[in-house]
Amino acid sequence: MRISINLASHPFRNVALFYFIITMAVLVVVGLSFYNWLNYVHYVDNSRDIKNDILRKEAALRRQEHAFSYYERAIEPGKVEELRGYSDFINRIISRRKLSWTELFNHFENIMPPRIMMVSINPIVEEGRIEINLRLIGDGYQNILDFIENLEQSPVFFSVYPNTEGEKEHQGVKRIDFRLQLDYFPKVKVSE
Repeated sequence: MRISINLASHPFRNVALFYFIITMAVLVVVGLSFYNWLNYVHYVDNSRDIKNDILRKEAALRRQEHAFSYYERAIEPGKVEELRGYSDFINRIISRRKLSWTELFNHFENIMPPRIMMVSINPIVEEGRIEINLRLIGDGYQNILDFIENLEQSPVFFSVYPNTEGEKEHQGVKRIDFRLQLDYFPKVKVSE
């Protein structure tokens, strides 16, 4: 049997765990406060940079608006339509330059059956679309049908429509003269 003797005026209690928890809580609060202060400083710096960027861009916008109003006043109202017509004409010329004749004829060479002769080709380039009008001469209807079928199976030619056909004498031989209209999309890659 054990007898407990307490000679202290107050009972002894181990409060080390209590002090440890309080110390950890204070350290967590101090750590979070320091982290929040760092974030605050970072966001204040970012906010200052963003405000300066906004001011620079607003100043650049005002300069652009000033230049725009200057040029708008400098161009006579009657000449605006004339300038627009010139720019449309130049844009059409530039878009026609995008058509690669070599690539187009290579595609035709790959699908053209024998006994078909190309008489004329007229590409019309408008707003990213290339429409081609062809005039061809062939020996027989089967060659023409083979050519149309080859065009329809090609990955670069679409919407193949025959326009007219008729018989004509070419170099002393009766041949079939026919015209086709089709869309050409040269960006489609052909696997070889």
